[in-house]
Amino acid sequence: MALTVKDILELPSGQRMKLLAGGKGLTRPVVSVEIADYEFAPGIKFVPEANFNLQDDMEPGSFIITSFLFAKDDPSLILSSIEIMERMEMAGLAFKQIIYDQLPTEALAFAEKKNFPIFSFSKDLWFENIIFDIMYAVQFDDKVYLSEEKIDNMLSGKMTRSELDIILKGISLKLRRYISVIYISGKDLDAGRILRSFYLLKGFHSKGLMVRYEDSLFLITTSDRGDSKSHDLIRAEAFELLGIGTGMDEESILIGCSDVHEPAQLDKAFRESHFCFTASSIEGSAFAHFSDTGVYQVILPSIDTDESVAFAKGITSAYDSNADLCETVKEYLASGGDVTKTSAALHCHQNTVRYRLGKIRELTGLTAASDSELFMQLKIAAVITNAKGG
Repeated sequence: MALTVKDILELPSGQRMKLLAGGKGLTRPVVSVEIADYEFAPGIKFVPEANFNLQDDMEPGSFIITSFLFAKDDPSLILSSIEIMERMEMAGLAFKQIIYDQLPTEALAFAEKKNFPIFSFSKDLWFENIIFDIMYAVQFDDKVYLSEEKIDNMLSGKMTRSELDIILKGISLKLRRYISVIYISGKDLDAGRILRSFYLLKGFHSKGLMVRYEDSLFLITTSDRGDSKSHDLIRAEAFELLGIGTGMDEESILIGCSDVHEPAQLDKAFRESHFCFTASSIEGSAFAHFSDTGVYQVILPSIDTDESVAFAKGITSAYDSNADLCETVKEYLASGGDVTKTSAALHCHQNTVRYRLGKIRELTGLTAASDSELFMQLKIAAVITNAKGG
């Protein structure tokens, strides 16, 4: 299971908290931690650039820590704020005993009735200690449930249904009706820094979850909407908040995006994002989503079969010892099968290109193939070879 309020009590800072009410709610999941010391104050005017919105900036499932500064002069605000937190599906509340040593009876009664956990902690426990402990625990859980070994199993299609169910229930992200996955890689990508920054993001953990895979990253997005545009907007928001792409060369980072699926197909979404990345790498230009990769949708999922490898080798081995023919095939495929463009790229006559293509037909046994059939078979063989690192 994902981190719960009860688990917080096992953390170093949690062991110094005292439960006051809502003990039956200790199984509530915790996805993040928030400080609330002014958000519930009446009459506060936020500066325009802060763009604060209580419903959007405080994530459901967050554990709230506060000193009740906003209620310093009006204890009645304590109950109203707790009612709002419970309605917003917060995980629980812990207050520092600076302004109040105890809470109003009606506030504790409400928490007990709604199974909303409330704790107190002393002045010598810092907010920062609680935040660090909780976010480290959340990140550790995600790392366990989405370890590199488990991601490998998803990418290879070897993950069982029961293993996937455990992941879906264990990760900190509360999955909505639809999900998508983005694979992010590049020579300038500082995966460690970005991942640390991600877990400190405020107001985003209900939309996405990021995990590290080798020197790259996977970002899972979730939404009640099943259109790609909605998930693209979540991805764009995450990239902006995390500075992904900022200050990097355009070619230094490449992504692959899956199509949109239901959560039960998370493993498929992982594979699609990696396939999309591979297709973009081979083509040298980014595809928007897996469904935009054309023939790669058929080739990449079956690329490791003996039949695929044998097919590619049977074609490419016929000419791979001839540098001129290899270069001709490369430019011919890059031009989309256009002889005129191929000859221009090779700085030779069109007849030279036709002669070399004729030679390739002979060597591969494709003498009876039409131009379109020749192009397609050369293309498929090249895709398999490149994807396999050949």
